[in-house]
Amino acid sequence: MQSTSQEPDDEDESDAHSYYHSYLLPFDPKELARITTNVERSSSGSSGPRTYNQYVRGEKIGKGKHGDVYVCRDQEIGGYELAMKIVRKSNNRDRIKLLRRTYQQENLNGQPALNSTMNSIRREIALMQKFRHANVVRLVEVLDDLKDDKIYIVMEYLSGGPVEWCDNESRPILKLQQTRRIMRDTILGLEYLHHEGIIHRDIKPANILYTSDRRSVKIIDFGVAHFIPPQTPPPSKTIKGKQPSQPEPVAYKIDPSLFPESDIRKRAGTPSFLAPEVVWFSDDGPNLSPSLSYDTILEGMDDNAGFQKPKQRPPVTKSIDVWSLGVTFYCLLFGHTPFTVPSSPNENMQRSEFVLYNIICTKDWPVDASMGADSVATGGKRPTESDSEGYSVVQLLGQMLQKDPQNRTSLQEIKVQANSWILKDVENPREWLQATSPSRDYEDVKTPSSWVKSASKKILRLIPRKG
Repeated sequence: MQSTSQEPDDEDESDAHSYYHSYLLPFDPKELARITTNVERSSSGSSGPRTYNQYVRGEKIGKGKHGDVYVCRDQEIGGYELAMKIVRKSNNRDRIKLLRRTYQQENLNGQPALNSTMNSIRREIALMQKFRHANVVRLVEVLDDLKDDKIYIVMEYLSGGPVEWCDNESRPILKLQQTRRIMRDTILGLEYLHHEGIIHRDIKPANILYTSDRRSVKIIDFGVAHFIPPQTPPPSKTIKGKQPSQPEPVAYKIDPSLFPESDIRKRAGTPSFLAPEVVWFSDDGPNLSPSLSYDTILEGMDDNAGFQKPKQRPPVTKSIDVWSLGVTFYCLLFGHTPFTVPSSPNENMQRSEFVLYNIICTKDWPVDASMGADSVATGGKRPTESDSEGYSVVQLLGQMLQKDPQNRTSLQEIKVQANSWILKDVENPREWLQATSPSRDYEDVKTPSSWVKSASKKILRLIPRKG
């Protein structure tokens, strides 16, 4: 995870105004994401680039659960670089399941089974069609030819890469100011998702990517995200009692049947970042007691820092994303995860995973003596200097990493709390909070695009300018 340059240091910024100008102008296509069912494929020889409609496929840049990701160029808009994920509509596991009678019965209505690859793809596309926020990756187009066994998902290309947070010796590589900016962007993106009824379920540094100039970050990867329909739709806004000059684009509606309620209780995501209510298991669950290393690990930990695991599983809500964001925050600060299981040759992977789950549910997290690449003192787990940066950070971590989801802070509370560490360098926090609210509760909202531009102008005035 070693990195040479995450983003410019404050000392290297000659103009704070230009910094926040680039920070606030997101990738914002005028058109909403579209589905194209006619795909024309061509190739310039065996070694030449492949073309799908107007997109020329370039080098491979990543590999996901269901397919590979490539850089591609859009020939219709001057070769603009995008990312294309190529996914097979079915895999070998699906074919094996089709041999089972119960699985076949689930497909009698002609729709993909709920646990099929195709259904996972449909869910991710359905969510991404809805997104329009400066800190969430944008979907551009989906090429879905019924005659093809692949789907081509074209989206925004975040060439800055994922947030890297430690060196080879698990030491933090980000300064606190950089961490603050990353957290602020991620909070805004996640707050928007929650406002739209979407729980990400896999917030971690690898799913937070820099833009090309590394001035801001965006949330990616919605392969395990879940949708819960908002109880009441947001009210339509007018400008000083008048209708907007341009009508709102018709928003994509997500089919709730793609997201059965039972799915939210399944373990999904990255084990070290999962919330206690997600990894909870009953006492009559997996038998871990014969594990010598399990007993040794628990005995070696501070008994005074133990927590009682609830007898019944707490409800799983959007608060799980706050926990995962808290673990991410911890990683950026200290260069390692807060809950770990020492490797042991006597442990198999499944047993080690449940050891980790037990630690997440019952053990406290440690605080290093210093945080960030600038080695700012924390004051320990219970810092006494209330005006210190260490005190503010540890208090915020404590609010985010509450075992009981009912006691865990919300994203809104993180933003509005007095002397918020997240808003430390914002000149007018009250106006900033209003401008960044996902409810768009301010006067000059017209369309999603104008909302982004209007918010950018408002926030720009709130940042202190150097020189």
